[in-house]
Amino acid sequence: MPASAIRTDWPGLISTLPVPALAVAGLVRLALRPQWDDSIDWLDGLWVLALFEGVRIVVLRIMRDTFREYRGPWQAAKFFLLSLLILAAICFVLACMALGMHIFPVLADAQTWRLMLPPLAIIVADGLVTVLFFRGEPQRVAAQLEAVADDADDWFQFAIFPLPIVVGVGCVALVLLSRRANDALAPLDLLREISLLYAAAYFAVKAILFAHVRSARFLRTGRRLFGSAWIQFLLTRDGERARRNAMEEARAATRRVEIFASSGGRS
Repeated sequence: MPASAIRTDWPGLISTLPVPALAVAGLVRLALRPQWDDSIDWLDGLWVLALFEGVRIVVLRIMRDTFREYRGPWQAAKFFLLSLLILAAICFVLACMALGMHIFPVLADAQTWRLMLPPLAIIVADGLVTVLFFRGEPQRVAAQLEAVADDADDWFQFAIFPLPIVVGVGCVALVLLSRRANDALAPLDLLREISLLYAAAYFAVKAILFAHVRSARFLRTGRRLFGSAWIQFLLTRDGERARRNAMEEARAATRRVEIFASSGGRS
């Protein structure tokens, strides 16, 4: 297919937006809502959210492998579920190593399952629906998932460190320089607002990453958003490693373009 004939997959792009848009709207609403007490339950929620974001990135890679090995909907569903079981076992072993015998009281606490089950159910249901009702070119989807998983991984690492330090210093400076500094929020309320708005911004960028792999630019070039050498340098703070990462990404982009060309532009 000629490059000029490649078009943005608008239905696919739009389908990626509702879930992150809902997350962004919910986090902004929570951030701007007055805090009625001194509870820091919101902080626990953000820690759980961060943990599941790490798991979600691994699940994206599992989905990539599922489509690479795609032989039909039921085979893909079994592959996906088996991979999730292996991931769950690995997570359990790591939790045991970190917590020791304390892992059992944690698992016996109903609050633990109230926090864990909803996102886990969403991850499993989303993956199963995707593979069972999939009709298209599996290698094309695998190439898109590869790119978005790598971008999501880079963005997650950058959002954990060092970006929070930059944002935190900037926010403190703005508060100190504000003419209304005397009327500023209490420190705990200010921290809650900044943290929740930061999480909302994180999901907004993540929505862009998912939308990008449906764009005509990506389908023509195969290049992900965070694959360039200068962005890799910001992420790694190592010039040689950034150069190697950029070279590997250039080769991966070439493979993706070949896959998209062989699929004839079909989604």
